[in-house]
Amino acid sequence: MSNWRSVICSLLLAAGLLLFGSAPALANDGPPDDGDVTVWGEDYTLEEGERLEGNLVVFGGDVALEAGSRVEGSVVVWDGSADVKGNVEGDLVVSNGDIHLGDDAWVGGDVVCSWNCDLDREEGARVDGGVVEGVPMPNFRFEDRPRFSIPLPSPPAFQISGVRHVMSWALDVIRGVVAILVVATVAGLVALIWPQQMTRVGRTVVEAPGPSLGIGLLTAVVAAALIAVLALTICLSPIAALAALALGAAGLFGWIGIGVLVGERLLQALDAREIAPLWAAGLGTLLVTLVSAGLSVALCLAPLGWVLILSLGCLGLGAVVLTRFGTMAYESARPVSPSPLLPEEEIESSETEDA
Repeated sequence: MSNWRSVICSLLLAAGLLLFGSAPALANDGPPDDGDVTVWGEDYTLEEGERLEGNLVVFGGDVALEAGSRVEGSVVVWDGSADVKGNVEGDLVVSNGDIHLGDDAWVGGDVVCSWNCDLDREEGARVDGGVVEGVPMPNFRFEDRPRFSIPLPSPPAFQISGVRHVMSWALDVIRGVVAILVVATVAGLVALIWPQQMTRVGRTVVEAPGPSLGIGLLTAVVAAALIAVLALTICLSPIAALAALALGAAGLFGWIGIGVLVGERLLQALDAREIAPLWAAGLGTLLVTLVSAGLSVALCLAPLGWVLILSLGCLGLGAVVLTRFGTMAYESARPVSPSPLLPEEEIESSETEDA
């Protein structure tokens, strides 16, 4: 039960630090003399001879405690690794990372290595508490319930870390939104210049989805293999670059063709009087790209998003190949029923029979 108690205490420690120090942490010039430290999205190093009079919690970064350093509290690392060559008076808890204990390392409490964690302990490393690897499962007995004594800390002095990480994430989101808007704008311009070609590509996707998907997948595989072979040779590497550019242009052309189709159906559902190619292509491509990108970045729906992107990309690419970039209509191999004869044709055929 002591191992389970150490895990619970460490988790409560991390939760308490989050509650009392929700301010994000930012890169520091050196550890404070006292107080707890929380670091977001960055590595933390306690150099030789430095001392931290408090607890250390790091989210999304690695921790390095050099020889001669000292943490007068516990060290909790989530989604990162810990390289300990100094002293830790409390517990050492690492989740989704690795633990390395050097020859001079000393941990006064327990060492907990859980959730996809590997422990590397050298011979001279000293651990006064227990060592837990994996997720311990407690044996609950109501007659022998552990009692915890967890003092609530006063609001600690935190270092602010991770603003650069937050700004990087925000810039990535802004770049993604701008990229989607650029694709929608290009789609509108392409549909404005080649409206009939875009219509043929979208119509082929609807009328022949099987051939479009198969031809698109085959074209992508063969083109990728050809580009890789050409890129290996120095003299043919410019041809590989041109082939990659042509493949990308064909894929974008097909993606816009699907966007035109979606935009037209959407505007028809909204009872739009006049459906201009510019607005149909821009709106449809924006919607398709936004949905595909949103699904691809979602944690639980990422596979579905990538499957959707691959399927739509192959459909559009195949339709472009079948219609020669929309310059000719694709005629399926289905048998076409003969059209009824016009009156003039009936007269001519009767006169021929009489003769």
